[in-house]
Amino acid sequence: MNTANLRIITLFFLILCIGLYFYTNEQKKYYDAVAIPIATNMLNDISLWEKPALKKHLSAEAQQTLNDQQLGTLLDHYRQFGQLQSLEPLQFSQLASALALLGEKRINYQTEATFSEGRAHINLTLIPKGEQFKIYNFSINPISH
Repeated sequence: MNTANLRIITLFFLILCIGLYFYTNEQKKYYDAVAIPIATNMLNDISLWEKPALKKHLSAEAQQTLNDQQLGTLLDHYRQFGQLQSLEPLQFSQLASALALLGEKRINYQTEATFSEGRAHINLTLIPKGEQFKIYNFSINPISH
């Protein structure tokens, strides 16, 4: 490969990275304004650890992967954290936003939260459904001291 071709390829990737940076920043601004209040309400609602509360927020894709027994087991596991007391600011994942260009749009947020039984890390992936958002995936893991 000659130097001219290498420069063109390098320039292409540089332009691509700059474009992705600006694209994901615009996505972050938009979703931070629209999705964070909804996600915060969802997390407060879900932290009651009741099936109906969780099911109403799950996407169709998530509901198809969990049967009632698995959902019960999941809720039993999350009950150990207790009631949600506070959330740190949700952090938008620009990588997930960039990867959404290749498939279905998914918005990912991470945060740390204080529950009645201790602190935990939350990872929440949302799917926009019209003007609403549904949970595609979420996990809660204790923070080790």
